[in-house]
Amino acid sequence: MKILLVNPWIEDFAAYDFWLKPVGLLYVGSFLKKLGFEVHLIDLMNRYEEDLENYIHIPRDKYFGTGKFPHTKIEKPEILRFVPRQYKRYGAPIEYLEKRISEIGKIDAIFVTSTLTYWYPGYYDTIKEVKKLTNAPVFLGGFYARNLPWHAQNSGAIVFPTNNLNKLPKFLSRYLDVDIPEIDFDWFKDLAPAYELYKRVGYVVLLTTLGCPYKCTYCVAHRNWERMMFKEPLKVIEEIEKFGELLKIEDFIFFDDAILINYKNHFKIIIQEIIRRGLNKKYRFHLPNGIHAKLLNEEIANSLFEANFKVIRLGYETKGKLQELTGGKVKDDDLLRAARLLTDAGFTNKEVGAYVMMNLPGQTVQEVLDAVDVCLDAGIDVSVNEFTPIVGSDIWMELVNSGRLTGLEDPLLLNNTIMPYWWKNMTIDEIEYIKRVVKEKRLNYVKT
Repeated sequence: MKILLVNPWIEDFAAYDFWLKPVGLLYVGSFLKKLGFEVHLIDLMNRYEEDLENYIHIPRDKYFGTGKFPHTKIEKPEILRFVPRQYKRYGAPIEYLEKRISEIGKIDAIFVTSTLTYWYPGYYDTIKEVKKLTNAPVFLGGFYARNLPWHAQNSGAIVFPTNNLNKLPKFLSRYLDVDIPEIDFDWFKDLAPAYELYKRVGYVVLLTTLGCPYKCTYCVAHRNWERMMFKEPLKVIEEIEKFGELLKIEDFIFFDDAILINYKNHFKIIIQEIIRRGLNKKYRFHLPNGIHAKLLNEEIANSLFEANFKVIRLGYETKGKLQELTGGKVKDDDLLRAARLLTDAGFTNKEVGAYVMMNLPGQTVQEVLDAVDVCLDAGIDVSVNEFTPIVGSDIWMELVNSGRLTGLEDPLLLNNTIMPYWWKNMTIDEIEYIKRVVKEKRLNYVKT
């Protein structure tokens, strides 16, 4: 039987390819191959797809494989009419999707993945289009389907609302009217993401762990998995060697939520093998997902530099009382120490930065700017991101219980780009002011 995997469009006012790959969907692909299915992939968000440039303008890469997505202007949803910005569909055009599906031939089932809940219009439109082109049943999985399964029922697809791939055989047997024997094995540890389904990519995103032991109030990573899971370090190295050679890429991105946990028995071995096998001479490595500053030490900093890590982001988020109220993951002293260790190891602000949130409940404009100053004064760069309340997070529950949210908002309204237009916290003028000041501070820092 033939199964098609689809990474759907993003529909939003803005989107950027900061190393976005459907890693979960690729694990589904490996699992399905293990079950004996013939598996195909259409990644509508892959800017490197063959012949894509014949259908749409593709912006040039920025750095290390990142860059702007191709896009098409579309009508914004009615509920977003009040937002004075242009709505876009990011990714390959419909004509490209039609061509790819016609090339695959008869398809027995389609899996569409999902990520951010407020990107659901892109998932819905993708599902609508593939259903026009094939009679195969369409399944929807991924974070949106798990986080809001009741809402995902409106997608027109059959929802697979779990991250436990061992439930796939029973699920498929039910909907495909075939008898698929159940298998019980550790799919994360035993399988690699099916990057071999691509012909061309600009980078490879890997996961060496799943889960996070921290309980930050703005996050749900600790609720996604019952416990932390660690992939055997040598299997990670095998994935680097295999996909580096197969896809002829230069950049590997580790997207773990907590990669420094259990460092000596896990990530330390991975780094040592990268260096021992000379992979640091062939490839660049990146840690963009906000590593935990408190866990960094001199040995780790020096090893990251020797292993040719080029982008390292620290999770800082905010300054003042909110540090403790949001989980106490990091204090100012932790960030300053981590910045010093990385600088002493040889890194500069071109490689190292920290994430700061703005528009957190109760946060002031000055607290955001003070947090930015902490980062810049420490000699590292800063990236300011707008807060969004993730359904199921502690902050979201507090906002609902306090009446600041109803809990029934359309997910589109929880888009961090949209919230300042209607939510009574920071105004859109304050958000724009912060962005201007931060831009000036960063420019002045570079000059000095």
